[in-house]
Amino acid sequence: MADYIVRDMRVDALVIGAGPAGSAAAITLAGAGRDVVMVDRAAFPRDKVCGDALIPDALKALARLGLREDVLRCSRVLDGVRVYAPDGQFVDVSGECACIPRLTVDEVLRSAAVKAGARFLPNVDVKGALVDGERVVGADLGASELRADVTLLATGAAAEPLKRFGVCHRIAPSATAARIYVRTDEAFAREARHLCISYDAAICPGYGWIFPGPDATFNVGVGFFYDGKARPQARLSDRKLNTRELLHRFLDTFPPAKDLMSRAIDITELKGAPLRTALCGSALARPGLLVVGEAAGLTYSFSGEGIGKALESGIIAAETVLRGDGAETYAARIRAAFGPRFRGYKLAQDWLARPRLANFLARRARKSPFVRRELSGLFQETSDPRRLFSAAGMLRSFVS
Repeated sequence: MADYIVRDMRVDALVIGAGPAGSAAAITLAGAGRDVVMVDRAAFPRDKVCGDALIPDALKALARLGLREDVLRCSRVLDGVRVYAPDGQFVDVSGECACIPRLTVDEVLRSAAVKAGARFLPNVDVKGALVDGERVVGADLGASELRADVTLLATGAAAEPLKRFGVCHRIAPSATAARIYVRTDEAFAREARHLCISYDAAICPGYGWIFPGPDATFNVGVGFFYDGKARPQARLSDRKLNTRELLHRFLDTFPPAKDLMSRAIDITELKGAPLRTALCGSALARPGLLVVGEAAGLTYSFSGEGIGKALESGIIAAETVLRGDGAETYAARIRAAFGPRFRGYKLAQDWLARPRLANFLARRARKSPFVRRELSGLFQETSDPRRLFSAAGMLRSFVS
């Protein structure tokens, strides 16, 4: 570290975390001429447990950053999402989407930030915040200090960085996910054209997924939400074990997963990670500090999707800084941009945790243009989930 940072170094912006949120902020700030340093506890490229899916919101944000085509060249472009109800019925929802390992997309984003002018420092363990009164003025890096006019915290779901910067409202995560990568032969992989999500009754409130990626590789996993209304009777201390067991159950009982595993050539080790969802668990900001991405709970309860929200929040944070606005303005912008959507998608999660209702919606989607349109709107983020997930929506599904 001493080769790169001198004590009391000062920059316009310090970005802690080089994932999608941090890199999007660094790209935007450095591209506008600001002096930006981005640090991360890992060296890149590095793996990150994730579903790897890019849905329309992520592709739109990548386009704003000028990176859409660069990312798509490294991705498996797909036709849409196939959603399975607990009874095995499925609904195809068309829409633009892709799948790319986080190992790859995060490196594309980090490299773009460096190309825009940001300095990147790997293997940095941030010890805590530097404060002047109530204002965060940088970070303590152990052997050195890095002072900044504004600090952006993009450290993901881990609670410890939030605690160190005085913004942690809840230590426990909202959910846990576990995934493996499975490689098959090219002929089998070519036939998979959808992101596949299964709302298995044994996993609710949660889901299993099979996402076809590049190079005949599939990202396969499960997400289990502790905040859901229909939680199975499991001790919270057994989170890691429960998620591992749920993944094995998913692989053994979900027919498309069983078929995939029977054709596996290579299977990676299982990895798990916590999730922070529903715009809760931390403060969004304090003077001198903006919290972005999953650190701010910007992952959907309904689907576990967070890459697009992370990118959007990084851009919003950078725009707030460039306009000279403060922490309160940033927090207000995030709540306005995401609050209604997150409440709506949390409602959708609660409804779909009821297997009979999920089965009913799958059946109605085959006959009701209204249901198909609303499900497509959920994927495209163009409709309010409350239009479908309400008593009025259920009644309308019978007549339109």
